[in-house]
Amino acid sequence: MIEIRAIIDLLNRKSREDFEDHITACLAYEGNLDSYDYNFKRRLDRLLNFFEPYEIEVFEGETTLVKTHVITLLPETMRCVFYNPLSPSCFIYPARPLTCRMFPYEVRENSLVMVDEADKCPGVGIGEAVNLSRHRRLSMMCQRLLHQEDQVFWEFAQRQGLMKKQAAKSHSLISKRLIDPFVKLGLVPEPSRNKMH
Repeated sequence: MIEIRAIIDLLNRKSREDFEDHITACLAYEGNLDSYDYNFKRRLDRLLNFFEPYEIEVFEGETTLVKTHVITLLPETMRCVFYNPLSPSCFIYPARPLTCRMFPYEVRENSLVMVDEADKCPGVGIGEAVNLSRHRRLSMMCQRLLHQEDQVFWEFAQRQGLMKKQAAKSHSLISKRLIDPFVKLGLVPEPSRNKMH
């Protein structure tokens, strides 16, 4: 959630021209410059509302508690909404999440391993050699953040009386009332559709 706040802060500092340049480049790459106004508005909305529920826990009654968020992928291409394939560059590079900073490595059972998708990354093999001590620090930071978010989630669930007596299980979002504890506790701002300057 710290990462989401950092991205929102960065987006709030971007100018209209920044957004226009990024969106136009992406639409041109995709061949979607027809109906420009409509496609521009849709992509702008995706940028400003970039995080979506990913993992959920089901509780008694009609309440579903959202546990975590991920950055939206474009459904047509499964590409990150912040990635500009023309440059190639990242629209939020200074505030990119830890998972992006660590790519092509990820943490598995307290060790760093190279992910299978690494061969698709245009940056692999370019730039300085990997600093393993830096990546170990990132790995520990990542684990701390995940642990903190888990604690916030379960403490909120207990205080609200939302915890199910049986083990929680994955479930569809359909017909459920959603609660995002991180938004409700003020740890993550509610996504706004009119944040662009």
